[in-house]
Amino acid sequence: MTAPPEGAAAPASRLHALDAVRAAALLLGIVLHATLSFIPGVEQTPTLWPIADTQQSRVASLLMYAIHVFRMPVFFLVAGFFAQQLLARRGVAGFVRNRAKRIAGPLAVGWAVCFVAIVAVVIWAVTRQHGGVLPDPLPPFMRESKPNFMHLWFLYLLLWLYSLALLARALWRRVDAEGAKLDALLRRVLATPAGALLLAAPIALALFLTPDWIVILGVPTPGYTLIPPPGPLFVYAYVFALGWALGRQRALLDTLARRWVGHGLLGIAGGFVALLSATTHPGLAPITDLGPKAGYAIAYGIGLTASTLAFVGLGLRFFSKPSPTVRYLADASYWIYIAHLPLVMALQAAVMLSPLHWSIKYIGINVVATALLVASYHLAVRRTWVGLWLNGKRVMA
Repeated sequence: MTAPPEGAAAPASRLHALDAVRAAALLLGIVLHATLSFIPGVEQTPTLWPIADTQQSRVASLLMYAIHVFRMPVFFLVAGFFAQQLLARRGVAGFVRNRAKRIAGPLAVGWAVCFVAIVAVVIWAVTRQHGGVLPDPLPPFMRESKPNFMHLWFLYLLLWLYSLALLARALWRRVDAEGAKLDALLRRVLATPAGALLLAAPIALALFLTPDWIVILGVPTPGYTLIPPPGPLFVYAYVFALGWALGRQRALLDTLARRWVGHGLLGIAGGFVALLSATTHPGLAPITDLGPKAGYAIAYGIGLTASTLAFVGLGLRFFSKPSPTVRYLADASYWIYIAHLPLVMALQAAVMLSPLHWSIKYIGINVVATALLVASYHLAVRRTWVGLWLNGKRVMA
């Protein structure tokens, strides 16, 4: 027996706009990761990215920075929304079974396959950089690197967030059985024009309190330890909880759709101020001066929050109607993201010594990777048991 819905009843129709938003956040992963080999100075930090192109540009750095501000917060907000809806439909037991199949399973299998493929690509790239011979001894980053969750860290973090959400739900029901107090608080916050600024405050505080914070990289990637670091765990748990709260009050999505332009302008302003602040502390060294760190954390927190709300609102405003193309890409995006990183890295390694302008190589990597990934989904995943496993339904068309 399924549990009764929490908050507003879960409607029968699916929100196509949020499917589109989640797909866009995943597909932007290709665009972002393709920039990394072209970022100036990347060869000095091979532990962050092991492939460095001979043609580099600050434009690639700016593109990476801009996408990184909102992409994963958008994903986790939408993930929180759909998690609440799933729990309302299936109850705790059904929720746990579904997430174990759709998240934990792909994480285990995808990690094993991608790890082997990425190691092979890195060996090939290093061999190419040394004139076709693998150096002896190996570069320090190859000898000292430890296994991590790679680009699949978001799946591992989702497992943490699901567990924390179920725990928080059980505890909070003792204080506010129906969740009416939190619902009312979110309604009041979003009703004010300063809502995005208020929502940004906890994120700014979390970033300020994050030790060894490298400001230009924004929210640290929590994929290198079994226990996620407190700072990024809080930031992503916070936006996940916001999405969960929106799932309880779907009418609030109309507010995001109406205000997407204002949120977008505020997000751009916050991100731009944060970027200017980061230029006063260049490089990849952690910031230690508390004054500049506080200013950057506030600006980045506003940029992250407002641009996330804007991106979701944009999707709600323009992609609310069913579209076969959007539905297809939404179904394909999970597979594409899991499979994309070894392919993107292989394409970067293939062109890294070419004298072509970086923009030509960058566009080529995106086009070829996307075409191959979509083809692999259509031919080998969409109508197979893999598609059923990842998407939870048999695709007939």
